[in-house]
Amino acid sequence: MADFADGWLYEAGIGENRALRLGNSALVQIRVERADGSARAGAVVDAKFTRQWVAGKSGIVVLPDGQEALLQPLPKGLTEGAICRVEIVRAAMIERGGQAKRAKARPADKDAPLRDGPGLLAELEASGYPLKHVHAHGEDFLAQHGWHEAIEQAESGRIDFEGGSLLIALTPAMTVIDIDGPLAPLELAKRAAKEIALALVRFDISGNIGLDFPTLEAKAERAAVTAVFDEYMAANCEHTAINGFGFMQIVSRKVRPSVLEIMQANRSVNAALKLLRQAERDRGTGTMRMEVHPAVATKLKAEWLEELARRTGRVIEVEAKGSISINGGMTG
Repeated sequence: MADFADGWLYEAGIGENRALRLGNSALVQIRVERADGSARAGAVVDAKFTRQWVAGKSGIVVLPDGQEALLQPLPKGLTEGAICRVEIVRAAMIERGGQAKRAKARPADKDAPLRDGPGLLAELEASGYPLKHVHAHGEDFLAQHGWHEAIEQAESGRIDFEGGSLLIALTPAMTVIDIDGPLAPLELAKRAAKEIALALVRFDISGNIGLDFPTLEAKAERAAVTAVFDEYMAANCEHTAINGFGFMQIVSRKVRPSVLEIMQANRSVNAALKLLRQAERDRGTGTMRMEVHPAVATKLKAEWLEELARRTGRVIEVEAKGSISINGGMTG
């Protein structure tokens, strides 16, 4: 792996696919794709119109998988119960605490061919970067390049840097990033601007984003901070100037949940999927016992355990123990 310094590492795991992009051997971006069965952005499907949401402007449709999506704009003459062809423009999301957020769709031409949206692997193949497959049962190359540290940042929403930290809060309206640290306001803001630009790419953060910089009274200072952000921001976005209160708003097209939104949606699911990775790398023989917190046990789907048995050639037994923490599951 020493000869692979730029491009994507892709690992297809049980219930979750992972990808990590390197640039000059350093972690640049991570992606997480979970097998939840929901329609992806780019899919064209036939959906059933059930009701209006905003009269004449938007409505609710039911997708083939049974999930609801918000359709906007609303085609004229569409009646309740009618079947209409739609394109998914943003995948469904699960907000922190388990609250579901509908997918978004727009009308598609009635003759448009039905299709699935591209999965993570297809997106990586189309990205233009080199791509290397690594295996969930082999050496953990993602961990060697900072995967676990990045996931810890995504789960906590806290990113420390020299002289300060970013505190990322997920709200229904936008992702809000606060800056904290002991440095002088201008120096802190300039360092934070770089770290924010890198973090937005690293964690696939898009949509509406609010940045709360330290208050900078001089317009030239605010312009200097904006210049630092623009220098390091590699994703396509638009943003306002930093106002007198230190606030900047960023807007970019959102087609899927960010890594933070995925990792903060359900700790028990995170722990279950992490344990499956650990179990697949277990070199033992005979029956594999997985001792887990009861909440984690309920998230270990039967099909995941069947796939684990197939990949390892072992019988899998799960034992729920209340004395084990959410993240303290063990295999053996």
